[in-house]
Amino acid sequence: MTDHVALAPLERGAGSVRDQVLARLRSLMVAGVLKPGDRLATERELAAQMGVSRSAVREALSRLESAGLVERRQGSGTRVSARLPLSAVLGSFDTPDDGAIAASSELRTVVEPQIARLAAGRIERDELAALEALLEESAHVHEVERSVGLDVAFHVDVAAATRNPLLASLSELTVSWTVEGRLYSHLDDEGRRLSHDGHARILRALRAGNPDAAEAAMRVHLDEIADLVARLHE
Repeated sequence: MTDHVALAPLERGAGSVRDQVLARLRSLMVAGVLKPGDRLATERELAAQMGVSRSAVREALSRLESAGLVERRQGSGTRVSARLPLSAVLGSFDTPDDGAIAASSELRTVVEPQIARLAAGRIERDELAALEALLEESAHVHEVERSVGLDVAFHVDVAAATRNPLLASLSELTVSWTVEGRLYSHLDDEGRRLSHDGHARILRALRAGNPDAAEAAMRVHLDEIADLVARLHE
């Protein structure tokens, strides 16, 4: 994006390039990386960032506009719709296939336990306080959109606490690759409770400055979420 999010090159998978561009942008909206009112980069810039043709970007944006997810105006570019209900974005998703969900889970399991291990030795007091505030709010939230946003914020903040800008950037980038699994895990009370309890264990380990415990807590958390998503997606 021009002023905010820089998109990584698109990893080509099944389906048309247009549909893959569409899925990437919708994922960023659901995860809260692209917020209502945010202005998107130009078609040329988006195409260059993702390594796709301008026509694929143009077609994807047209689909998003038809769904009411973006607004395109001559002279002011394309913006995420100012009033963007999560239900509209969820409704525009095709049901993700088992392979995509499994790949998302595997990616998180490989990367995030090591991020938690590093963060345990480097996290500072104000960062612990910020995580505590996220955890406190997540204990009482019932709206799926806000619950997903708090989940994303918690994991991104843990990555930032590693003091490694590449890991922090990777954590933000992978939000768009893992959003389907996150959504499934927050659709009911059990999933939101699992998320909160897992974060609480991670935070205790981070507060204790215990890398082994932080890594283990993150691994257990991700395993629990993966099991839940698999059950919901059966």
